[in-house]
Amino acid sequence: MKTNFINSAFTSITILLIAGCASMTQAPSTTPSATVRIQEWSAAYYAQAESGKGTLYYNGGRHHFTISGGGVGGSGAQKVSATGKVYNLNNLSDFSGTYHGISRGLTLIEGKMHAKLTNRNGVVMYLAGQTEGLASSLGAQAFEVNLTN
Repeated sequence: MKTNFINSAFTSITILLIAGCASMTQAPSTTPSATVRIQEWSAAYYAQAESGKGTLYYNGGRHHFTISGGGVGGSGAQKVSATGKVYNLNNLSDFSGTYHGISRGLTLIEGKMHAKLTNRNGVVMYLAGQTEGLASSLGAQAFEVNLTN
């Protein structure tokens, strides 16, 4: 009986956290400074390790970048294909750096993910994408983003 109560409480808290994160990972309706397309691979067991690559579409140009980092919260392994909107990008040099934020997602063969990431220059990325694998994520993340061209 005590175990059922604890499991029910844990499930309720998880649902509330996911619902709260949903509004925090939605992009504003204003025009973005740029857009991104990302391919990323991650593995997690309470802590996450992630790596990938992407393309930034800014001022009519395409700029390639790499992603590496990690976070807390989640388990499993997945491939993420995401697109997103970038806000507050006034100079291309402001894009590179360490991004911090939150993400949420669930992958059972195929799934969806959402994330909001911000760097120290005030650049904000709102990502949404498809996932493949078997994983769950809900937690804080930090990524190092570096332009490669």
